[in-house]
Amino acid sequence: MEAGGTAAGTRGGGGGAELCRQMAAQLAAYQRGMAVERERQASTSANYRAALLSSRSIARQTISRQEELSGLNLQLRNLEDGLAEALSVKAGKESKYQLTKETISSTAAINEKLEGMVTDQRNKRDHHAAVISNHLEAVEALEAKFIEDETRMKKIEEAVIWYSKFLGFQVVGGEGVKFIFNKIDLQSPDKEYSVTLKLAKDRYNLLQCDPSIKDSEELMKDLNLTNDLFKFVRIVRERFQAEAATVNGGLLMSSVVCPDASSIPVSPPMLMPLDSRTENVLDKSLSQSKNKGRNLPSKRGAAALSAASPGSAVSIVRRSPHFVGIR
Repeated sequence: MEAGGTAAGTRGGGGGAELCRQMAAQLAAYQRGMAVERERQASTSANYRAALLSSRSIARQTISRQEELSGLNLQLRNLEDGLAEALSVKAGKESKYQLTKETISSTAAINEKLEGMVTDQRNKRDHHAAVISNHLEAVEALEAKFIEDETRMKKIEEAVIWYSKFLGFQVVGGEGVKFIFNKIDLQSPDKEYSVTLKLAKDRYNLLQCDPSIKDSEELMKDLNLTNDLFKFVRIVRERFQAEAATVNGGLLMSSVVCPDASSIPVSPPMLMPLDSRTENVLDKSLSQSKNKGRNLPSKRGAAALSAASPGSAVSIVRRSPHFVGIR
């Protein structure tokens, strides 16, 4: 019994201590709240005093400005009286000026009407003469363009046939532009030799060369330095001929099947620089030749590239300002 009483007393004492701690915590929170409230009241009081001082200052300024406004109003009335007198004098002078002006305007209107009629007649005459002249020039230009396009078309068709017949040269678009040669190997006239170029950031890159040739890196450096694609293609063809001659024991295909251009009875057609009008003609001619298995050799500026690959090929050919035949 005595032990039980001691345990109960201990539990009762523990509960009292906990209650005291809670009351102390509440008291501390209340005191903090009171401190915050006092600070807020002090801040509000300071702001009120500052606002009151500002209002007093504004009131004094308002009174001062009202006095200044009264003086300005008096000056304004004096100025208005002077303006009314000046306007009265001005109105009398304007009335006289208006009468004179109306007389002059009436006479000037009659003169302008007569001048306008003369000018209209002259303009109509000049316009009719200009229209007739423009029509005549347009007719002459169309006739000249038709003759020029017809001649250009004939030369392009001759070039396509000549290069395909005597050099076995083709251009194929894809990833870059592929130049294909045949009539190189005496033992295999239809065997194809090819080199693929790609133009990226205004620089030529060699993607593939079949079969590989020596000094290809030097050829690419020279191509990017001179910007002469026809020279590069011509040299590559010569290297392919040399490769075929080595394989066949010194016999060149070009000397038998495809002789040098100087010994061919038909001279190579001269290619002229292309513009936007001839590119469409070239595209049409080359697409027809492609159906027959023959294509025009390409160089920067040659339209065969434009027909083979509208993207990368055109970007290559338009870097060249002139053409040089591949021999």
